[in-house]
Amino acid sequence: METEVVSQILHMKDPTSNSTHKNIIDWFLGVVGLKPDENTQPPITNPPNLNCPKCTCGLALKHKRIVGGVETLVNEYPWMVALHYNNRFFCGASLINDKYVLTAAHCVNGFNKDRLSAVFLDHDRSNSYETTTFTRKIKSILRHKSYGQGGSYNNDIALLKLDQAVSLSDMTRPVCLPPTGRSFTGLNGIAVGWGATEQHGQTSAKLREVSVPIMSNSDCKNTGYKNRITDNMMCAGFNEGKKDSCQGDSGGPLHVINGNFHQVVGIVSWGEGCAQPNYPGVYTRVNRFITWIMANTKDSCYC
Repeated sequence: METEVVSQILHMKDPTSNSTHKNIIDWFLGVVGLKPDENTQPPITNPPNLNCPKCTCGLALKHKRIVGGVETLVNEYPWMVALHYNNRFFCGASLINDKYVLTAAHCVNGFNKDRLSAVFLDHDRSNSYETTTFTRKIKSILRHKSYGQGGSYNNDIALLKLDQAVSLSDMTRPVCLPPTGRSFTGLNGIAVGWGATEQHGQTSAKLREVSVPIMSNSDCKNTGYKNRITDNMMCAGFNEGKKDSCQGDSGGPLHVINGNFHQVVGIVSWGEGCAQPNYPGVYTRVNRFITWIMANTKDSCYC
């Protein structure tokens, strides 16, 4: 069960303003994190001309949850992608369908797509024999056109179109997109990446995960960040520091578990140092960009 914490909610526009009284109540309970999640993932309708296979998003390849700044199981998160530039690792990303990976705009800002590549099924980047990886080149970079407007790292989101579709299976399963209209305040988020295990340290050779509580935006604005936090951002971490994402984790996912399904609610974006008191990790709030994501991935198959 996710841990509930007392915190003010992010005030967002009610998307069900024209719905019934019951739908309004359901939406409000969802925003404050009190409505129980279903153990099923709402299906996404794929265009009939794509002949998409049946598949399931967001199921990790394990039966036991191990979180808190530890190494993941090998290929535990089958949607996890290591981005390389000139054959060197630099950022994380998440597979969301058969043709696109989701990452942070700052990871690919000004980069040449011909030097970018996405590596799948990696775990220990120092061991080429541990897993059978495969690589896709990048056909196009779709960085949000409003990246950086209204504040540094605002709209920090990008899509990378792969040069060849990925076969969706248990080993290359996409992560689920989150529902709109929820703040996720008070739930535990799971950040995953190959980032440094300490401030100014080297990136980790092995994929790691950490569990951090998601804060409300009003609470985050009471930290050292003040008004640098926009509605397109999400904060997660402890007041005293302790656990955090770090350098090299950028672009990777922050998950919330809905039943058995992992939803990518955040993208590792920025922060002051790593695990510093009064400076939680800051993530792109993915459910603010669902319309943008779907509009730019109409040629792909979702699970």
